[in-house]
Amino acid sequence: MFTWTSKVRLALALAACLAGAGCAMSFGGGQAPATLALSSGGPVIAGPRGFCIDTAQSHEAGTDAFVLLGSCASLSHSTTAERPPAKAVLTASVTAATPGAAPLAKSFKQLETYFRSEAGRAALSRSGNAATVKVVRSQIAGDVLLIELTDTAASGANRVQARSWRGLMEIRGRIVSLTVLGLADEPLNSTTMKMLATDFAAALRAANAQAASG
Repeated sequence: MFTWTSKVRLALALAACLAGAGCAMSFGGGQAPATLALSSGGPVIAGPRGFCIDTAQSHEAGTDAFVLLGSCASLSHSTTAERPPAKAVLTASVTAATPGAAPLAKSFKQLETYFRSEAGRAALSRSGNAATVKVVRSQIAGDVLLIELTDTAASGANRVQARSWRGLMEIRGRIVSLTVLGLADEPLNSTTMKMLATDFAAALRAANAQAASG
């Protein structure tokens, strides 16, 4: 099934670089891009307003990809570039859908059940340990499955809060797993995190609709 574990671990290692912290997460000069078009017919990755692509920490291998997004102002080292409405780090993990499989949205009900199981909670855990995860709620919102959870697994220097929002959607034959992470010392409330997750999914839809029409 789906797993966020390894990609979320990388995001945790970079969480200290959020919103103006300036470190290895930096874009390295110039304007950080707002979108990233994956190769091999993959989806275009884009975040909500104020979020840009960290090209130094994003990578692609075949049909799989991991994309990290942070503050445009921070990544560009610019006082004029946009900042997001809340300090957060966003990730998009992309994998190929199973050839010939039914659309992902048809499996959302089963996936809701799966992610509440021991195996599903282990897949959501930062440490791969189901005991650290509690699924608070899940919601099917059209073409995206949203999951709110808490994860008490260690997060490096505990720089991110236990609560996060995740999302699953299918775009251009790829499964896209979204994550919204907030800082432990400036935690985001559930409403804000859900808004970012919803806006993230909407930004992906819009970017890919534009790419398809262009």
